[in-house]
Amino acid sequence: MEERMMKRMVDRVMRAVLAGMLGLGLALTGAALPAAAQADLFAPAVTVNGTVVTRYEVKQRIAFLNALHQPGDIAQLAMDGLISDRLQQDAAHSFGITVAEPDVTAGMAEFAGRANMATEDFLKALAESEVQPETFRDFVKAGVLWRAVLRAKFGGRIHVSDAEVDRAIAMGAASGGAKRVLLSEIVLPDDGKSDVTTIAQRIKDHVKNADDFALQAKLFSKVNTAADGGVLGWVDVTALPPDVVAAIAALKPGEMTPPIPQQGAVALYFLRDQSEGEGTAKGASTVDYAVFQPSTATDLARLQASISGCEQLNVQARGMPAAALQRQTSPEASVPLGLRAAMSGLDAGESAVVTGANGAAQLLMICARRPASAVEPSADDVRSQLVNRRLTMLAQAYLEELRSQAIIVRQ
Repeated sequence: MEERMMKRMVDRVMRAVLAGMLGLGLALTGAALPAAAQADLFAPAVTVNGTVVTRYEVKQRIAFLNALHQPGDIAQLAMDGLISDRLQQDAAHSFGITVAEPDVTAGMAEFAGRANMATEDFLKALAESEVQPETFRDFVKAGVLWRAVLRAKFGGRIHVSDAEVDRAIAMGAASGGAKRVLLSEIVLPDDGKSDVTTIAQRIKDHVKNADDFALQAKLFSKVNTAADGGVLGWVDVTALPPDVVAAIAALKPGEMTPPIPQQGAVALYFLRDQSEGEGTAKGASTVDYAVFQPSTATDLARLQASISGCEQLNVQARGMPAAALQRQTSPEASVPLGLRAAMSGLDAGESAVVTGANGAAQLLMICARRPASAVEPSADDVRSQLVNRRLTMLAQAYLEELRSQAIIVRQ
């Protein structure tokens, strides 16, 4: 049973590594490759313990990362990733580990599934960015090999005692151990016609307790928490904007902030309770949303009428800079107030044309909403968290050890 649990832990860690490495936005765009092919395309770019990484492989990995809208220094990420692949392959060889073709095929399907696509459709989309199927396959195969290496090397080394689990729960491990606040909110969009700061101050002057705040929220707030009297739920303070954190830091339960201006809106917050990492507290809901600001002239109203899902925005963003389409999942409390007011009442697949911080028109679309969960994590959940954390640290340290011992020659 422990071996099966370890296999699941390794798989989860590797999925997290892949997600962190490649990001969650899978908008497929044209890769930024040189226009003219170079004569020495298959010359070595780097050798790792005598194994060659060609310039062609580097260019293909760059194209692959660009196609996935990976942020950062793409050329450096591509080179580092390919070096890591070679080190992981060497480690697999030392353990006598090989990968069966069905495992690679399953890995490709799993990866493509994150974009809600079948493998064949995913490969077709990559082909539009001049990424060859072998590039995707080699990438996935390296990951599958590394999972097997981690199982072989660390499978029997990670043990978490009941005492450690109990101690982690007592320290707030179930909620991340961060300070949490139970908030209610009133958000007033700034439409440019009214002095919303003055209106917010008048609301504050009328509020004497939580019931007063709830009534004012139902009457005046313009976000989707208004129907519940502004109840936002338990929120980690790390998920809140810095100015909101600063405002609530001076409050005691039962007190409220002054009006807080933000981009496109003004907000008031009522502190109902606070907690140091209680795992049983019900958290605020999260929202998965996308903001599309095209780099070319686009009739956003016409586009809004023609699409019904975030995946269709991926198609619209092809060939545009990565900044044209931004997608993220976050607690609603951390969404900029102007966007929160605009997304209030929108369901998954619905959209609105909004004005961005730079004054340009943007298309805001809700990809999914995830309600808060009141389920208390079990001891098994906490044990899994601890095993995952240790396995991640061991995997990272092992890869750095392999890198430090390797002979890496850049051409």
